[in-house]
Amino acid sequence: MPDFDLTVIGSGPGGYVAAIHAARLGARVAILEQRDTEWGGTCLNWGCIPTKALVQSAEVLKAVRAAGEFGVRVAEPEIDWAAMQGRKDRVVQGMRRGVQALLMANGVEMITARGRLAGGTRVSADGRDLDAGSVLLAPGSVVALPPVPGVELGLTSDTILGLDQVPESLVVIGGGVVGMEFAGIFSLLGTRVTVIEMLDQLLAPLDPEVAGRFQQLMARRGVGFHLGARVEGIARAGEGLRVRFSGGEVDAEQVLVATGRRPNTGDLGLEAAGVATERGAITVDEQLRTSGDRLYAIGDATAKSMLAHAASYQGEIAVTNALTEKRISADYTAIPACIYTDPEIAYVGLSEAQALAAGEEVRVGRFPFSALGRSMILGETDGLVKVVADRDGYLLGLTIMGARATDLVAEAVLALNVGITAAELAHVVHAHPTLPEAIAEAALDVDGRAVHIAPRRR
Repeated sequence: MPDFDLTVIGSGPGGYVAAIHAARLGARVAILEQRDTEWGGTCLNWGCIPTKALVQSAEVLKAVRAAGEFGVRVAEPEIDWAAMQGRKDRVVQGMRRGVQALLMANGVEMITARGRLAGGTRVSADGRDLDAGSVLLAPGSVVALPPVPGVELGLTSDTILGLDQVPESLVVIGGGVVGMEFAGIFSLLGTRVTVIEMLDQLLAPLDPEVAGRFQQLMARRGVGFHLGARVEGIARAGEGLRVRFSGGEVDAEQVLVATGRRPNTGDLGLEAAGVATERGAITVDEQLRTSGDRLYAIGDATAKSMLAHAASYQGEIAVTNALTEKRISADYTAIPACIYTDPEIAYVGLSEAQALAAGEEVRVGRFPFSALGRSMILGETDGLVKVVADRDGYLLGLTIMGARATDLVAEAVLALNVGITAAELAHVVHAHPTLPEAIAEAALDVDGRAVHIAPRRR
């Protein structure tokens, strides 16, 4: 009999969630994480949680500065960066302990070691061999750096979290999600931020209309942009750094290289185990099976959807397929993407541009937050909801930019997952005054029936 029914390599939101699901199915489960300080994976230790903790601190600062607009008199707030960092670290440490406690409570054996495939379903754990009925690979991803001279002088999304002070100026290389979230944090803290992006649009594959509006809002805050620009080098310049790019150069105290992540698939023994990869990502089928027998893979390492919640979703599917007689396939149609900028952005399904490229005959509805009562009450009127439907009115995608967009998208995910029409979504009663009313109004606007904006010209 094998030592375990399932061995999981990696304890991120894919790995630890999968391990708990497996244990609750009655399986004997082992989970490996290579360092004691990394339980919970990148998301918990360097990604989702610490960055959003800093986002919240920046939002509180913004709210205090705006207090006078609400009739509340306060002194000019001061930034205590050390306290912000301390709070961030406490949140991370508390959640890391929580993940460990959950694994222990479910009877999962936690092993601190680098796991490598050792043939069949055996895993080598720093000298200890583990034999299991199935193996689940959830090694996550690592920072991907471009081949640019001097790139090592810049910060990464991991190392920027350890800054000992707020920089006076910051160049962000990369206008994707990570880059724009940090640009938002530091611009609210008073840093002069410049963003350099190789593409002609920020936050691809976000709806271009929404991306353009977001750029305008950030520019209004003082963030500078160089789009369609390729970085050619980073060098020291006085006490700071100089970034050369096609079209010019810019100096700053710090440089953040936010050019994405790549699957963390090195030194896993994949080739020897017969596990196929493509461009560094583990190849899986719809049931999350690799080309190796009884070997499954989930999360960033598969490059299917490099989001924490997608990894958790894949983990449950892979465990079900590995340990039961059921066969479930992953469906990525309704996986939401959330961007914690100011204002927040979230989307699910197809954008208008993607739908048109796919040959759909689309109908589009829009509703601005500036026309929403709850937004006016909150003083957060920037943004809009955009609904994309096919010619018969069935939902293809929704994009939200505005206050609490990352919470609001849950309704859009459910609507898309169920497969309803824009008219059916609009018919659902939405409480007043609330932010979700913007979704209902945008859905009404697909048919030109939005109530709280001027009627379309016919």
